[in-house]
Amino acid sequence: MEFAAVVPFLMLALALVWQVLLLGITSMYASHGAAEAARQAAVTPDDMGRVGEEARKRVRPPWDGADTMTVEIVERDGVRYARVTLAMPIFLPGASGPWDIAAESRIVPEIRPRGDVS
Repeated sequence: MEFAAVVPFLMLALALVWQVLLLGITSMYASHGAAEAARQAAVTPDDMGRVGEEARKRVRPPWDGADTMTVEIVERDGVRYARVTLAMPIFLPGASGPWDIAAESRIVPEIRPRGDVS
């Protein structure tokens, strides 16, 4: 009798632990993708296709899909950052939820982008 009463709570606890694990994995992939995007943007600042491609190499499926991952370059206070945003999965990888996990990495330029007059 007691075992039957405890099983739903154990299943709920396991589901919560699994969701926290998915949150950590998603955050890790976003961070790795942003670091790789920043590295590539420092080398080829004018080629966003290449920046996105290199960032996707650091992220495993299903997190690297076009509908779950976005790569962009943002600028704040004159400093450029590579931002990778991943859709947070709900209970199963590939089942995107309403939340996104984003990570940013500063771009340290090795060459000036075309059109930059500063």
